[in-house]
Amino acid sequence: MKNKIKELFSKTKCNTIIIRNFSNFSDPHFFYFTQLSRETYENNFLILNKNKKPLIICSSLEGAGIPETKNYSVKVISNNKDFVKTLKTATKSKIIGLNFEVFPLNALKRLKKILKGKKFIDVSKELEEIRSIKTKQEIQKIQTACKITEQVFSQIKELFKPGMTELELAAELEFTAKKLGAENLSFPIIVASGKNSAVPHHNTSDKKIKKNELILIDFGVKYKNYCSDLTRMFFSGKTPVFLNKLYSEVMEAKTSAEKELKAEKNYSLAFEKANNIIQKNLGQKLMHDIGHGLGLEVHDFPKKNFGDKFILKKNMVLTIEPGYYNKKIAGIRIEDDYLITEKGFKKLSNAPKKILEI
Repeated sequence: MKNKIKELFSKTKCNTIIIRNFSNFSDPHFFYFTQLSRETYENNFLILNKNKKPLIICSSLEGAGIPETKNYSVKVISNNKDFVKTLKTATKSKIIGLNFEVFPLNALKRLKKILKGKKFIDVSKELEEIRSIKTKQEIQKIQTACKITEQVFSQIKELFKPGMTELELAAELEFTAKKLGAENLSFPIIVASGKNSAVPHHNTSDKKIKKNELILIDFGVKYKNYCSDLTRMFFSGKTPVFLNKLYSEVMEAKTSAEKELKAEKNYSLAFEKANNIIQKNLGQKLMHDIGHGLGLEVHDFPKKNFGDKFILKKNMVLTIEPGYYNKKIAGIRIEDDYLITEKGFKKLSNAPKKILEI
């Protein structure tokens, strides 16, 4: 991570960056630079100074629990006076960088009172650029998260019982994932059966899953803080021919989008290719973007707005997830995770060629 910090300062106009892991919402960069749990070490400060060892400022509640390492120093403070003195000593630079994406206005006002005369600038874009390119270790963790998720999907025939609710199936998936080594879920599992599958972000409900019904499952896990995100289609019985045809059309759109994945290519080309096929063959435009970045967060860097142009870089990790949604019939979405390479991409997961029958 030392090299990442050095790279970060090469992109900024400041020599000091403050990252605060707030108690009501955490900053993933705290874990990124320290490898310390965002949940356990909440409300602590991480001070990054150019060409210096990172400093963690924390209370006595957490101080004793922080493991000793050469990667950072730790200053345990006992009261507010001690905190103010430590913060002033650790921030000698006139210009200080903050992640404005997660730094509340009231907290910024208090910081300005403590560090009078300092200029505060937003370094969120620079942090985004750093985290967009995954390290070898990060890629391995995401790949393991994908592997666990696929292992769970491979057991769905044993997990599924006719008449169980969407929530019950989701609970079985989560329990199985944790037995296989997942720390947690990447996001609340979406189990959408029947016409619920036509709602892209359906809230998993107590609806019973009937026989001869389509089931969309959008599911990911966290392994050592890194996420997977896969969507698979199942049918509780013998799949009708028309649904297999719809699935094939969505799969064709996905395969077409994959061909545009390569370092230095425009990510929006993947959307255009998939959208053209869905529109031509199924008479519908894509309702959502073709995918998103994946990493410490399920919607990680690279982040972009719907349809934005974005140049892919080597070692970015992202999803491709075209979908077709028809409220009168059902919805079909297929999602896999990919590592961008110089020559193209590496699949970190692999969706089946047809709807799986359970």
